[in-house]
Amino acid sequence: MDSLKSLLDKKQYDLVLKLTETSTTSNDLFYRISAFIFLGKYEDALYVIQDHQEALESNLAALINAHINLLCVLGRFEQAYTVLDYYANLPYQSQVVEEILRKMPKIIEAEEKKQNTFKFYSDEELEEMLKSEKFEDVLLALDVIKNRDVLAFLPFLKDLLVYSKKESIKSYILMMLVKKEVDRDLVISKNGQLLNVNPKKLKPPFIGEIFDGVVKGFDREYKDSTLSQIATQLFSQYSIYIYPEEYKYSINEYLAVFYLLSKDYASSGSEDLSLLSFADELDLDEIKQIKEEIDKMLEEF
Repeated sequence: MDSLKSLLDKKQYDLVLKLTETSTTSNDLFYRISAFIFLGKYEDALYVIQDHQEALESNLAALINAHINLLCVLGRFEQAYTVLDYYANLPYQSQVVEEILRKMPKIIEAEEKKQNTFKFYSDEELEEMLKSEKFEDVLLALDVIKNRDVLAFLPFLKDLLVYSKKESIKSYILMMLVKKEVDRDLVISKNGQLLNVNPKKLKPPFIGEIFDGVVKGFDREYKDSTLSQIATQLFSQYSIYIYPEEYKYSINEYLAVFYLLSKDYASSGSEDLSLLSFADELDLDEIKQIKEEIDKMLEEF
């Protein structure tokens, strides 16, 4: 039988629900929640959290993300703030949990604002938001624009692709244009270099041999599911940050670097890579150097 993760990847959501119907383990319950979310059954996913709160708190970072995001999708913003207060007052918080708790109020606020005013922004208001110095305003504008005629805003998007101070904003814009299959020759500034791109001819992110190999390697090499989940989240952020550039390191180098980064975020930092099956092949000094480079990118994200 395939693993629950493999079944999710194959979109066999009903089978995942059947296999986890009586489970009470944290790992299985998160897969059950994910299956309900993929099926659009948000209330059912929320019931899983409410019925198994204590078990799920063993992976607090993933629980907070899932719980708050579900409440936002359902438009229950007051409850989202109440639940966030509950999590903030739990006695033990890791570094990654503290970071999530710090960011969540802005995420809730942005989602509430989006849902309340999504339909009412004029093109002129959106253009002003795209010029804003506030990261949240630009993201909200992009979220609205993706459901409109993107080409109408292309002059403003082209400026952001070159001049935005946030690499992630540039990547989000390019990803939107790729999804819309916009056939235009554009210029994007990434990490100090100007790149010529045509969205229609670009591959979307999160695919390819390196990405697949690294994400599968997290489950294979890491002995702790919490580290694997943190590493997957961080690697996804890194992938967005560098897009559309290619991955420049090997699968094993990424696995080693994100192993150390995930341990840092989980407050169990250590430079011991001996648990990795390929540890003897690694140059530790080089891994530390790559880690420092990627850590800086994640801080700027």
